[in-house]
Amino acid sequence: MLPMASLFGWTRHNLENLRIHPSRRLGQNFLIDGNIVDKLVAVAGVGQCDNVIEVGAGLGAISDKILRGGANLFATEIDRRLFDFLETRFANCTNFHVRCADAVKFPLAGLPEEVSNCKVVANLPYAISSPWLGAILSCGKLPDSMVLIVQDEVAQRFLGKENSDKICPLAIFLQSAYGGACVHKISSSSFYPKPAVASTIVKLTKNDNPFLFGAEAKRAIGEIFTRRRKQIAWATKGKCAAVRTWVLEHGISTNLRPEEISLAQWQQLNKFF
Repeated sequence: MLPMASLFGWTRHNLENLRIHPSRRLGQNFLIDGNIVDKLVAVAGVGQCDNVIEVGAGLGAISDKILRGGANLFATEIDRRLFDFLETRFANCTNFHVRCADAVKFPLAGLPEEVSNCKVVANLPYAISSPWLGAILSCGKLPDSMVLIVQDEVAQRFLGKENSDKICPLAIFLQSAYGGACVHKISSSSFYPKPAVASTIVKLTKNDNPFLFGAEAKRAIGEIFTRRRKQIAWATKGKCAAVRTWVLEHGISTNLRPEEISLAQWQQLNKFF
């Protein structure tokens, strides 16, 4: 892996050749710190012949590290110019499979149906972090683990606990399927261009018995959280019969606010749809 100064120069050089001005809309902040690349792949425990998914492969800084270790890499890249660059750069790598696609629509990056085990390793584009995770939790095949670079604020939301103002519907859905922890904070100087906020490596490991919410329960929880400052009696007022029955049958105190309800209690709501 190139040292940081060289990786930065290499990144700038290739972006200029491709006439790419990093897009805020696409969340294009390219990782230019080889030490962070090494740490990301090491935390993921990527081994030879593992099946790995990468979201937003960019110029391939992370891809290169994964491929050199002998893993099978399935990547998405929405920018056609970067996709073409990746196909050329890794043309001789039979273990590299890239799709020019929206990762939210293809969260598993074309992973073959017959492959049952996979890991995700990605500098997750900030613009799609929440919708992509939502898509992963709905795609029917959960990765065994995910090691992601995300904005620090986003990491706090993903791992928010009850009785915290950080808890949100996605945290409930995610933590019902995965255990998670923040592993390492990353300075904005590790990226080009520099984002306005710090980032964090988050490791998510699939629970032994992952719980997945149905679409109707997800929708109901999302609606309840639009009134998160209200007591549950008011937050659920006018909601469907399933929600009202859930409150009554599970003895949920009507004085609680949505952020004070436990993960287990939210999971019980799923049974009423």
